[in-house]
Amino acid sequence: MKALSIFFSRHKFLNVIVCIVAFWGLALCIDLFRVDAYDMKPLCCMETGSNHYTGLGYSFDVADNPGTGEQEYAVYIFGNLAKSTFTNEIEVSGQ
Repeated sequence: MKALSIFFSRHKFLNVIVCIVAFWGLALCIDLFRVDAYDMKPLCCMETGSNHYTGLGYSFDVADNPGTGEQEYAVYIFGNLAKSTFTNEIEVSGQ
């Protein structure tokens, strides 16, 4: 019985949970940095619709602004809006 407690110790279980959460946070940060800074597709997400990317517990909506041509995005974490750069502004040239 004591031999089994080595494999299922509470300390190892918590280490595994911490590592999983750390890798999830790292994937989210990498994707957010790619979308925000470089206007690129997320690396750790799958495209599940037109301009919609889904990862593990988070997703992105990405679109180009029709007026300015700049990329805008919204980030959802567990279905809740975390950050959005979408605007309703349309740049009018020649004025």
